[in-house]
This record gives sequence, C-alpha cells and structure tokens, in this order.
Amino acid sequence: MVSFQVSELNEGKRFSSRVVLDKQFVVLDSNIPFSRQLQNRLIEWGFKEVFSDGEAKIEEPVQTRQNFESVDLDLDELNNEFGSKSSELNSSLKTVIEKANSNIKNFPNKDRMEDVTEVYNEFIKYTQAVFTRYVTHTELKQNELSDSIRLLIEFIRANKKFILRIQPSETSRTDKNFLISHCLRTTIYSIIIALQINMPVPKIIELGIAALIHEIGQIKLPPQLYLTDRPLLPQARNLLATHTVLGFNILKESNFPLSIQLGVLEHHERENGQGYPRKLTGNKISAYGKILSVACSYEAITAPRQYKEARTTFEATLEMLKNENKQYDDTVIKALVSAVSLFPIGSYVYLANGKVAQVTESNPNDPRLPIVELITEKNELGKPKVIMTDTEKYRIARVLNKEELKGLLAYLK
Repeated sequence: MVSFQVSELNEGKRFSSRVVLDKQFVVLDSNIPFSRQLQNRLIEWGFKEVFSDGEAKIEEPVQTRQNFESVDLDLDELNNEFGSKSSELNSSLKTVIEKANSNIKNFPNKDRMEDVTEVYNEFIKYTQAVFTRYVTHTELKQNELSDSIRLLIEFIRANKKFILRIQPSETSRTDKNFLISHCLRTTIYSIIIALQINMPVPKIIELGIAALIHEIGQIKLPPQLYLTDRPLLPQARNLLATHTVLGFNILKESNFPLSIQLGVLEHHERENGQGYPRKLTGNKISAYGKILSVACSYEAITAPRQYKEARTTFEATLEMLKNENKQYDDTVIKALVSAVSLFPIGSYVYLANGKVAQVTESNPNDPRLPIVELITEKNELGKPKVIMTDTEKYRIARVLNKEELKGLLAYLK
C-alpha cells in the first residue's frame, strides 16, 4: 500500500483502488475524482497522508455536485411545492396526529386506515421538507428531528398493524423524489424492529433519525445515478456507492452524535464483509448499521423502481429469512419477521377452506399464524370478520399472486 501526501494531491486525480485513512477507513472509492473540498477537509481533520494500492492519474472529472443543480432538481420548484420551513410541518404533524388519535378514541368503530394514511402522508411531507431544507439551506435540525421521530414512534406503537398496510404506489417508480418514500418506510421498519427487541426509546429516536436521513448523501450526486432505468456502468456504480460516506460527512459537519453518523455510514455494510464502504464484518458493524441494513433492504425489495418491479412483502420476508451468504444479522431478521409475521401485515392470502383474507396483525406466539380479516364475511358491525389462523381449517395455503391481487383490489374498489 502506497502513501500519498494530501497537500500534494491535485483536483481531478483518480485512483485505480480505494483511498483509505489509517489503512482502513475509506474516504474515496476507486475511479472517483479527488476534489479540493476533500483535500481541505482532510487537512482540517489533521490527516497529512492517505493510502491506496492503486495508481493515481488525472482525467476529466465525472459530473458531480458542482453542476448538480442544473441536472434534474429544480430548487425553486421544491421550495414552492414543499416549502423549506420544516418546523411548520413539524407543528402540522402534531396537529394531524392529535386529530387521528381523537378520531380513534371517539369513534372506535371507524375505519382507522383513513386516519393512519393521513398521518403517513404528513410524515412524507415532513421528510421531503427535511431533505429540501438541507439542499436549499445546508441545514439539518437535530432537535426537531428528534421530536418528529418521537411522534412517529408513539404512533407506530399504537397503529403498527395499520401503518404496515400502506404500500408504495406504482407512481413512485418514476418519481424523482422516491428517496423520500424509501427513507420514511425504512424508518418505519427500523422502529418496528427496535420496538420488537425492546430498545430504549432514546436509542430508537437516534435510530429513527439515522433511518430518516440515511440516504441524505445521494442528494450530492447526479440524479441520473439513482433514477436511471438502465444498468449502471462500473464507474457510475462506484460513484453511487460513495453516498454513505457523503452522508456520514454531512452528519459530521452538522454535529450529529457518532452513533447516528455510523448508522448512516454503515447501512450498506454486510455481516459477511461484502458490503461497503469499509467491508466490515459481524460485530464491527454498529447496532444501528445492522438494523438499517435489514430495514433498507426489505423496503427496497417491496418498492417499485424504474429498473425493477416491486416484489411482495411475503417474497421479501422469504428472501430475508434465506439470508443468502449470511449478509444480515440473524437477530435483526428474527425481530423483523416476528413483528410483521411470516405472511406480512397487509398481504392477501388464500386459506385452506377456500376463503380469501388479509393479514392484519402478527401473532406474538407464532409468526407463521397471523391474525387475518376474512374478505367475504362480516361481523355484527358490518366489518370484515377477524380470525386467528391455525394449522387446520384456517391454515394459510398461499399468498395471492399479482394477477389475483390486481383482480381482488379492483373488486374491492
């Protein structure tokens, strides 16, 4: 491994292998241009040299943050549509949640989904405002984020079986702001996992903050990298992979706790050492990094993208349980499956007796036997009849396939 003096590196220089600090911490991936900003930051941090196994050369730099604003993101449009005053939206969150809680208390027989969906949409607006404010003002308000995540934790605790039924729409496939939905849904899964393992609330708040902004580094990259419907070339993949380090640096500059910084930095690390940016293994990965790794991956499987179709939550659960090549922490996977059930909340299933039902709640005693609502039977209040599945009459035979689900949803509408 060769050392390079930071003060002697020229802007635009690229290395054929990763550039590291202390022969371990990755600060620049291969074929990513060295910048004057990075040089100044390293000098400011007191690092006089970096290390790499590769050669260094000067090339025309890839399009990066310097011309990001002209690529695909209209800042005026974002400000007009979402506003930059996230504190006002934080206040709006409280109002909407109070209204939802009041409706739930005063109208117990009312369908909760309408109220829960309204709260979810309000959190989408808030998450968008957090990202927009950073783009336009380079500002992240930690105290406000803490308050918002605390509200979300309490709402999830009371309405988990409803909020898990909300799925991303097909329109998110072409939405240039799909990162917002991804970050919020990852936050919801992360909180649900944390509640399942009885993590202390202050730690869940930190985890929730890390989850909500875990993709913040991507806004410093050209949108073509994460909005394309075509396979990325190796150089573009390498550039996209730097978003974890970029996010870490953003939080470091904003004086967030180290635990939150590490959660953002390590959400693509894998237990088997095949993740990035540092190829950490097992216990070297932080607790927040382990949880975010599972929650982020689970969400990505179940959401549509320009380059792929969404898969069902059942398929996602099976994939996580397979844990191919031991990528994820077994304890975290077990917590996720216990919380959402083997047949995840929101799934539509065929029962052994020929009836169709929707999974509405996990069974704390056995994730294989969730609670379901029968689609074709009503109770005395005219609501779908609720039953506990079993291994005989009410055994779940299988989940509905995409065509069956499409037909059922059309019928229900």
